[in-house]
Order: sequence, then C-alpha cells, then structure tokens
Amino acid sequence: MSNAARRTIAWFLAAAAALVLPLPTRGAESPRGTPHSHFQAAESCPACHLSGREGRPDPARFSPEADALCLGCHRGESLGRTHPMDVLPADRYGKAKIPADLRLADDGRMLCLTCHAAHGAYLSAVRAFPDQAPEERAAADGPRFRTFFLRRSGPERGVAPLCEACHRMPR
Repeated sequence: MSNAARRTIAWFLAAAAALVLPLPTRGAESPRGTPHSHFQAAESCPACHLSGREGRPDPARFSPEADALCLGCHRGESLGRTHPMDVLPADRYGKAKIPADLRLADDGRMLCLTCHAAHGAYLSAVRAFPDQAPEERAAADGPRFRTFFLRRSGPERGVAPLCEACHRMPR
C-alpha cells in the first residue's frame, strides 16, 4: 500500500473517529441509562418521521428537519470533522449509491440519522472501534461498550465499514 493511500485512510479514520465522539450538551443520561429513551414515546415520532398512510409516522421516511432534534442535545461545533450535513449525494457525487440501511431524509439529503440509529442499542458486547474501553459498569455477562448508535462499525476497523458503504477506500 502506498504512503498516499495510508495517509488517506488515516485521515478518513481520524475524521470518522470524530463522528463517534459527539459531546452531549444537555439531556444526556449516565452510562447506565439510554440517552435516547425519549425516542420510545409515541409523541416523539413526528420529530423525525414523516406521516405515511393513515396519518401515522412512517418509520421508513425521515423528516428533513430531523437534525434539529439531534442538535438540540449535541452541539454542532462539538462534532469535529464529520460528514458534512445537508449533503445531497445525488447532486454532489453523481451516481453514488447509498445503501438502504443508510437512509436519507425525504428530500434526499444526508442527516444525522443516515449514519446513526436513534432507536439502536446504547450498549453492546462488541466494541464500536479498536481499543475502546468498556463502560464503567460492566454487565454480569461481560463488558459493555457504547455503540454511539452507529448503523455500522466493528472492533477491528472501527467506523470504516460505515464510511465504506458509500465511499470506496483504497485497499
């Protein structure tokens, strides 16, 4: 692998690491709780999901304003170098194919929920990235690691599988 390819991968992984380390500004619960528990309340659904048939929120459709809910607790300036928000992949990347599990807003823009699953598990038995420390209180059946609500990650390659879902990385 060339030095340029290694630098590109290192930069990409460093930028991706910033993606998984947002700093909550308010409303965050302790590591023992699930900070997104308010998403379990039915009245929260319309904040992220558009209405579908019969006027009920459609889980497959994100509102273009869903980022406002995320940024109510996570300060935009604390997110570091992450993927740009408000990107229209079809306009910016031409024929880019976004996998079905990385859904876009109804208007085709990327938003926080493209890469993060607000309804996902807060803790997992699997690390989200290499060398990740477990939470302070380990479960009786072993250590638990924060997921950062990422749609894709892994203990060996961190967030690279998430980024590579849309971006081809040199090998």
